Amino acid sequence: MELYWGERERRVGYWWSVMSLVGHLIGTALIFTALFSVGWLVSVFLHTLQRHHPFPDEIFRFVTKIELYLVYADTALSAVILMVGMVRFCRQVLEVER
Repeated sequence: MELYWGERERRVGYWWSVMSLVGHLIGTALIFTALFSVGWLVSVFLHTLQRHHPFPDEIFRFVTKIELYLVYADTALSAVILMVGMVRFCRQVLEVER
């Protein structure tokens, strides 16, 4: 049976799929940690500014909301990346079993 173009490249071994998943998980963890750290550093910087020179209450509430939304966005992005990795792993494993 002849493989169509690109099918041979997609068919990989089980251990290659596992290693690919582990690499994907490590990459996702690094991305999550980096974005969370940047958000945390911005938060620390803004709270330090608030301590030395207080913002108006309205602006400080806005900044606090933005910090929270950054954490939500980071979590959502990491969840999507994890799901994509999981789907890719499942597809690769199912193709190996054929």
